[in-house]
Amino acid sequence: MSARSLLILVLVTAVILVIALSWRGERDTDGLGPQPAVPGLRDRVNDIDRVELRGAGDALLVSLVRDRARWQVTEFHGYEADFDRVHDLLRGLAEARRLEQRTDNPQWYRRLGVEDIAEPDAEGVMVAFPGHDLPAVILGNAAPDFGGQYLREADQARSWLIDRGLDVPRTALEWLERSVMDIPASEIDEVVIVHPDGDRVRLKRLDLDLDQLVLLDVPEGYDARPWHRLRPVANGLAGVRLESVRPHQAVPEDAVRALFTTIDRLNFVVSAFDDDDGRWLHFSVSAETTAREDEELEEDEIASTVDAAAVDARLSPWQFRVPSAKFEALTRRMEDLIEEVDSES
Repeated sequence: MSARSLLILVLVTAVILVIALSWRGERDTDGLGPQPAVPGLRDRVNDIDRVELRGAGDALLVSLVRDRARWQVTEFHGYEADFDRVHDLLRGLAEARRLEQRTDNPQWYRRLGVEDIAEPDAEGVMVAFPGHDLPAVILGNAAPDFGGQYLREADQARSWLIDRGLDVPRTALEWLERSVMDIPASEIDEVVIVHPDGDRVRLKRLDLDLDQLVLLDVPEGYDARPWHRLRPVANGLAGVRLESVRPHQAVPEDAVRALFTTIDRLNFVVSAFDDDDGRWLHFSVSAETTAREDEELEEDEIASTVDAAAVDARLSPWQFRVPSAKFEALTRRMEDLIEEVDSES
């Protein structure tokens, strides 16, 4: 190799080294590897008991509070939060790392969605940890081309690209645990629906080996509709999901009452009614026992009673707004479930 070629090779290598060091300086400011998105959070994530999300105009979007092992949504009177969603947010922030520095010029913040949250049209969401000595961070726009998201500590000028995107709903409703209960027809022994005018529907399991309930008290000249038309009623406690929730108050006198008795003898009393705010359900739960007051309960009856008390304590303090289809399944009338007999056939 000539001296001239060697000199060119050395110069090219030097330029590449300078570029590499410069690039590393943008990604790793202290030589210790990617830094945490929220300094200090990873070591203290299990101690966090309060999280606040704020949006444009510094408006409080949602306040999440941990009571023992459960997270609650303050805006909905402390109703249970979606544990997985809270867990994913906290773990995601705790494990996220800063990949690259971005602008520290406030004039460019809006392009990344990390402008001051006090601005009336701010696009980001600020995540804060009241009561803990941890920095609040503003989560900005997603950066799909880089597989991450933009972030800025609320009191720092420098913004960053972090190594993941985080799902942060902006309404308190989206943080609620939406599933109320899920008891399929296969676990139901009997259903009784009573309307204020006396109309009554009764479904009963007559054979434990058959996955069907039978419609009783069918008027003369009519037959019960096929099972697929009755199944939604028997599945009244299956897949119950709330659209909203509020503390329980009085149930209107004209509410429809339904009793679901499970095979293991738990009784779910459902009160269904509507008002200007939607269609609502209230649940109370108890356990059937075969022992008289002066007799000892069997072990399985004790367990059933305990289970019923726990379920009732979770459900009975609340009223749940539900979708129309679920409400209608729980308020069917006899006429909805029968069909006139074809006299010719």
